Amino acid sequence: MTNSPGVRVAVPDVAWLAGPPVTAPAAQAAPAVSFCLDPDPAQVARGRAPTRAALAGWGLARHAWLAELVVSKLVSNAIVHGAGLVSVRLCSGSGCLRVAVHDGHPGRPVRRCPSAADEAGRGLELIDGLIGLYGGDRGTSGDNDGPGKTVHATVRLPDGPADDR
Repeated sequence: MTNSPGVRVAVPDVAWLAGPPVTAPAAQAAPAVSFCLDPDPAQVARGRAPTRAALAGWGLARHAWLAELVVSKLVSNAIVHGAGLVSVRLCSGSGCLRVAVHDGHPGRPVRRCPSAADEAGRGLELIDGLIGLYGGDRGTSGDNDGPGKTVHATVRLPDGPADDR
């Protein structure tokens, strides 16, 4: 299903999310949304709209800036260093946001130490900084049946008043 050029919204598949899922109260599953993007740098911006919509639908619109930032950085890495379609899955529960991004390349992400003159290479450093500030984790898992991988980041949603970002 396509909701805009290059963005395909998929039916959520809980098994797709690498690592332990973010849990919600036992009577209710954590809200989740999945979508696919073409491997084109212009798609990074297109991934922000379904991210914002998901957070708004979950009553977490004040955290959309954080979700968009994590999605943008992980999708950028998947497009630049990965292969094939990029699948994105967002899940929220227990005060955390989990973002998992899949691509078809086996190479694992490497956090770089860019110089002030470098124009790129700060994505994982930024995500790790958010994790250090708010709590959470980041990891990578390989596909069981192919060469691809899923990079995931879990960030605790900050408490406090709504952000005006």
